[in-house]
Amino acid sequence: MLHTSPFSSPLLSILHLLSSWLLLPGYLSFNSLMCGFRLLSSEFPWQHWFIARTMFVSPLFALLMILTSPLTALGWTLRMLTSPFSSPNAPSPDEIGLKTKFSICTTNLCLLPDACARFNNLSDGYWRAGEIASRIVASQRRGNLEPPPTQNGRPNGSLHGETPYNLRSRKGGRPAHQPPQREQFAHTVESQFPEDLDFLCCQEVFDQDATRRLVAGLRQHFGHVIYDPGRWSWSTNLWAFHSGLLFASRYPVLSAEYRPFSAARKQDRWAAKGALMVKVLLGRTQDSQDAVGYITTTHMQSYQGPFEILPRQLDELMTWTEDFRRRTLGDDVIQVFDILCGDFNFDNMSPGEKTAREHPLMEKYVDVCKDVPGRDKPWTIGTELRQCTFWESSISTPEKLRASLRSRRAQARCLLDCDVTDANMDMVWSVPEVAEEEAEVPDIAGRRRIDYVMYRSNGGRGDVSVEKYSLVTQLARLTDHIPVCLTFNTAVS
Repeated sequence: MLHTSPFSSPLLSILHLLSSWLLLPGYLSFNSLMCGFRLLSSEFPWQHWFIARTMFVSPLFALLMILTSPLTALGWTLRMLTSPFSSPNAPSPDEIGLKTKFSICTTNLCLLPDACARFNNLSDGYWRAGEIASRIVASQRRGNLEPPPTQNGRPNGSLHGETPYNLRSRKGGRPAHQPPQREQFAHTVESQFPEDLDFLCCQEVFDQDATRRLVAGLRQHFGHVIYDPGRWSWSTNLWAFHSGLLFASRYPVLSAEYRPFSAARKQDRWAAKGALMVKVLLGRTQDSQDAVGYITTTHMQSYQGPFEILPRQLDELMTWTEDFRRRTLGDDVIQVFDILCGDFNFDNMSPGEKTAREHPLMEKYVDVCKDVPGRDKPWTIGTELRQCTFWESSISTPEKLRASLRSRRAQARCLLDCDVTDANMDMVWSVPEVAEEEAEVPDIAGRRRIDYVMYRSNGGRGDVSVEKYSLVTQLARLTDHIPVCLTFNTAVS
């Protein structure tokens, strides 16, 4: 069922607004209190000042939390009466028209409360949300001034501004100097999002104030935005965070459904992670048939450790997507494509994630970066930044990050490796030793690719033909993931 308004009645809307105001004092007090105990790497040079400030203001914030606790309890109770998701009005299909080429992007934005975002070496989510929306919208209003990308060109260059963390040695792997394979599509690193971006899928859009600012900005380009899906219950998310999923589209949404995962561990128990499945109206054919597309975005278990949570979530994901398509696809409708994307939190090469990458769902959808299960194509690049290097000057701007992602030595330093045996938070806070020469960089270095955009090979009328796969650096210093974009052509017109 598609909800075109956040609540089923005006009373629920008023209660939700009231709960937001009641929760605000306690939320701000707790957030400010906890921020003082976690420094960003960029704040290390002034750590003595931060420590002194924390010792002075922490008792004040703690006292304010105690004084506002009755309001917080009441607001928390009212918040339990929540809505499935919010979905503003969309433009009619006649405003866009049916075309044969589409572009979609997925990215994890890490818009958490600042106290939580600091564990990812990020802060100021409200400002970042506005800047993210501004950069995305600006990329859709410019002429394409990018020089033609060079697929095999990877400029060398010295690394600078390196943060003094403990170095570690890489074990295993071999230098990535295989001869390049010839693809039928372009694979590039771009400093701006593709023009005419049709769909945007985001994960970790948790903070309410940041969410509202992000949505307000994105509406300048995307006529339809679904955000804030979740299910509030003790078993789903301990009455804490919703799913953090957001879907923005230039095309009207005909159906949408959210499902939470039944299995979660550790920090993921506090969030209603799951899948948001959407059916969009692309237009009408010359025979007056509706042409539709299916897009599913998901955010799966992070740092699962020795527990096999990811395969269980993949089981549910496969069941949900097939069931949603079966129930919503009519006989007189043409399905043009079926896309699955999001932050899967496992890669195709790490030895500790073999069960997840060999799941049947990963065979139903085409991953253009995968050679075979367990081996990516030689040109692939990781999508998860090493958080301890986040504030280094060598990756501080879209142009600098783009140059780094086209250098094997820089990839090895600023991106995680695909050598994970036991996924945990320690791996993002260690810096590897970097080889002196590009040709000596191990094959596993900087290639942990956990953000996917995949299409179902039998998911529409005619084959999907990929035109370009690109990593986008326009959100440099705004998130710890690299946005992934796919531009593809379809046979329906």
